[in-house]
Amino acid sequence: MEKDFTHVLNSILVEAYHNILRMEEEFLKKNNRINLSIREMHLIECVGMDKENGKTVSEIADYLKVARPSVTVMVNKLERKGYLEKQGSETDGRMVCVHLSREGRKVETYHRQYHMNMVREIEKEFDKEEQEYLIRTINKLNEFFKKGAGEAK
Repeated sequence: MEKDFTHVLNSILVEAYHNILRMEEEFLKKNNRINLSIREMHLIECVGMDKENGKTVSEIADYLKVARPSVTVMVNKLERKGYLEKQGSETDGRMVCVHLSREGRKVETYHRQYHMNMVREIEKEFDKEEQEYLIRTINKLNEFFKKGAGEAK
């Protein structure tokens, strides 16, 4: 039974991951005015979490679990595309904060609404008791992934 559970769970997780990626790719392709990769969209989403103060490259790197030099390259590219703006910190002249531009705010809002619509559609598939169980289960699974459990043992 354990082997069946392991194989079934693995298949479900892999398929869900790919389906979510595919849906996000389709979302980006559907809207021709959004010229972004999924990684770029996630970076914009991260910066959008603190619209007032922006985020430093280090904060973005920590959130996305990506090396700082890679984030710097992505930030520069997104700045050239018109989605981000860099501003010097008022408290520390050496630090640069990344903010959403007007176009970046529009795209981030649109993407957030897309996620909320997807969640509302999922919600319709479950009764109240199932919703509560789903939240508890996914929360537990998320905590497992946060710990990095399951990495090459």
